[in-house]
Amino acid sequence: MFKVEIIGNLGQDAKVVENATGKFVSFSLAHSRKWLDAQRVEHQETEWFSCSLNGDGGGLLPYLKSGRQVFVRGDGKLRTWEDNNHNIHPACDVRVTEIQLCGKKDDNGQH
Repeated sequence: MFKVEIIGNLGQDAKVVENATGKFVSFSLAHSRKWLDAQRVEHQETEWFSCSLNGDGGGLLPYLKSGRQVFVRGDGKLRTWEDNNHNIHPACDVRVTEIQLCGKKDDNGQH
């Protein structure tokens, strides 16, 4: 069992997808970290996660917009993908079991 917890920002607006097994909400989540090396040079690393949440989002869909910070918890699955230049890249898919909105309220007073 591979459990993950991530706080990150949505890469694009979430969308509802329907297939033969039902509906799910699909979105990508970016988690970034910054650090200084011994020479005080700043570095940044961003990891991307492909996320899916069963159902239609339970009313959260209007808030799951690009750039929004969220916390997700769920089951992870590691895989690899190949780009157009035949380079292999690691990836992590997350079947979300819990999601919470983070950050500040938006201009409309909504959270």
